[in-house]
Amino acid sequence: MDSWDIDLQKPKIYEDRLGEISSNGYVLLVTVATKPDFYKQFPLVLECEKRGKPVGVIHTGQHFDELLGHGLNEFHLDERLVANLNIRGDLSDKFVDLFSKMVRFGRHLRKKYPKTEFIPCVHGDTLTAGVVPLAWSYGLGKKCVQNEAGLRGMYPHSMFDFVKGSINFEEFINSQWTLDWSIDRNEPFPEQIDTFICGSSCFCFIAPHKINYENLVREGYDPELIPICGNSVADAVEYTNNHKPEKSIFEIYPQLEQGNWLRIDIHRRGNLTESRFKNIIHAIKKLVLEYKMKVCLVELTAMKRGLEHYGLIDFIKKLSKENKNFLYTPLWKSYSNVIEFFRSGHCWASLTDSGSQQEELNMIDECTSLTCRFNTDRPESVMSESNILTPPLENLPDFLHHIYKNDISSKMKKAPKIYGHNVSQKIIDAVDKIYKKYGAFTWSHEKFFSKKESGIDYL
Repeated sequence: MDSWDIDLQKPKIYEDRLGEISSNGYVLLVTVATKPDFYKQFPLVLECEKRGKPVGVIHTGQHFDELLGHGLNEFHLDERLVANLNIRGDLSDKFVDLFSKMVRFGRHLRKKYPKTEFIPCVHGDTLTAGVVPLAWSYGLGKKCVQNEAGLRGMYPHSMFDFVKGSINFEEFINSQWTLDWSIDRNEPFPEQIDTFICGSSCFCFIAPHKINYENLVREGYDPELIPICGNSVADAVEYTNNHKPEKSIFEIYPQLEQGNWLRIDIHRRGNLTESRFKNIIHAIKKLVLEYKMKVCLVELTAMKRGLEHYGLIDFIKKLSKENKNFLYTPLWKSYSNVIEFFRSGHCWASLTDSGSQQEELNMIDECTSLTCRFNTDRPESVMSESNILTPPLENLPDFLHHIYKNDISSKMKKAPKIYGHNVSQKIIDAVDKIYKKYGAFTWSHEKFFSKKESGIDYL
């Protein structure tokens, strides 16, 4: 479809809910777009409601089908929506559509609820994180809150030796855990652009870890505006532990209850490049046919497109049909099913290019995180020894088999838990404190003088 022909959808505004949460103070508008947003932002909504603080949810609407958008229902966010922006199109179309609709929505709020300061809280490094604060700043002259701020791609120095074949598997693993790392912001794309743009239009940066804090300070952000609170995914995992899925993953896929599986999901644009993608498929083939390992490949939208683009979809379907140790499934719509499988003792590791799983698996002893990338924006998960970078090279299947055969995951399961506890409580405390002191935008003279001392505001 030509981008000029995109049929822009009209936003849906829930005025009754906006009226209920409007107040003489500030209202946090928790903004969600993708599956990780749903479960990572949900705990903030619960914490606000627990305190009696007004809170609303903005959904960009880009995940509008029942499968990708299931998290809205699973975490009851649909009941708290104040706006569904219904954005559509490719990456650039969504950027323009989201920017325009956020500006118009913000100006509508300012006109209809002049006594209420609405503050969007975006998450991480999604397109939403890049666009929403920019729109809020340009359209209203105000700034936002970034939850999970300071994500910057990094790589271990030993990566060069491993790529050139001058270092063995064991040395490469140990070097990731013990030696120096450097910044590499080329990937993931466009997420590294999104998180970097986001910072320019936020007044509060919630850092999950000391590394994120250090990244932001190095780039010139005010340390006072960067509270280290942990990652709200910790609260999401705890919530999911206490809320069983409607249907067990073992009812949906009974064969997963037999043996020990390697779960694989791939979606990053870098891994869809030809050499990397074909190396990943080669790894699946060799693990299944030669090493006889149990492998479950989960079909994300990007994976499906890659298989179709390179003419490999029939091969994967045939491999699944002819081998009981290989299962090819559609996307698992329920987050609780994913956590259930990780905790079940039937999934020894997850090979993924996801950022969130690197965090989640730090908190789950039964399953190991293997990151199929050349860098990671969660280097702390590797440094803590709960994660290993497994780059998509030709030797990927042999590297994975080495990790499995030598039971390296047993050591990784003893890694410290680094993402905190009761994180959402700390986040809302931090936002309250910073907002009370500085507000949602600070002119330079207001930083150095009180409003009374700063003189007349002629505008």
